[in-house]
Amino acid sequence: MAVKAKRHLGVVRFSAFGDVVLLHSVLIQVAAEGDRITLFTRPRWAERLPAHPHIEVHGLDVDRGPYRRFFALMWFWWGWMRSADLTAWYDGHNHVRTRSSRWIARILQIPQGLVAKPRVQRRAVLRGATKPAPNAYDLHFESLANLGWPKSQSLSVTERSGNIIIIAPHASRETKRWPLDEATQLAQQLAAEGYEPVFLGGLNDAAPEGFRTALGLSATDEDALWRQARAAVVCDSAAQHLAYRYQVPAVALWAGTHPVGGFAAPSPVRHIMSTERLNCQPCSILGADSCRRGDWACRIPLRASLVREALHKLEI
Repeated sequence: MAVKAKRHLGVVRFSAFGDVVLLHSVLIQVAAEGDRITLFTRPRWAERLPAHPHIEVHGLDVDRGPYRRFFALMWFWWGWMRSADLTAWYDGHNHVRTRSSRWIARILQIPQGLVAKPRVQRRAVLRGATKPAPNAYDLHFESLANLGWPKSQSLSVTERSGNIIIIAPHASRETKRWPLDEATQLAQQLAAEGYEPVFLGGLNDAAPEGFRTALGLSATDEDALWRQARAAVVCDSAAQHLAYRYQVPAVALWAGTHPVGGFAAPSPVRHIMSTERLNCQPCSILGADSCRRGDWACRIPLRASLVREALHKLEI
């Protein structure tokens, strides 16, 4: 007979993959021995998340499947929560799609919490405020602690002695990407020094010839790559949150977005951006596909030589 978990936390987060990886890393750190966490997210994200013994991930298709309908999703929550023996429910999205889950938790008298969304602070950042918006990691940790799930452990750190350097210059929006020609120059320099640059991305992303590529990897293969990596160069994308999840020393490059927006991953990720914040930076919290100025000034400082120097500071 299976041993009953001492606590069972239900969690929901749809949104982008980077947001889900971010939350997944937080959940690992609040799960104590004997706890069980069930996370609901989009099916394509559920397939890609790294496995963890305390976290069970389920995919709910809220885009094309039956659960895109409000009442169908609410009916699912009703059936699942009644049988899940939950001790708490956490809405890690705080969106109209997840609101129905909180209604059902309230009806069933399940203690619940939800992540705060600092919209006022983020809008102030877009208007030029110097005070950073609250960090997304801290917001989840605080909300979960208030629910009775405080941080109980840190992510595991392993010694990294190989020569693989992940280079992930791609992102979902153009203002978050690192120009491929600069990434190629860095790869050439690293290769000349005896490292093995590996370009990581999706199936439709580009990579320069002459280097190992890892485009559109399966979840198993990507997991193995991150575990083998000595370091990484990433953008404001899911890759920076994966670097944090696997505790890979990384340099994160910021262009149209900026750490003051609240989505910078903690150490061992080192953040690089313009020496002085431009008056248009960030142009968007989540990224955009064009430059209002037309000159991409935020990208100009992100030269391969600067990134190589940042890697030196990570002892690479």
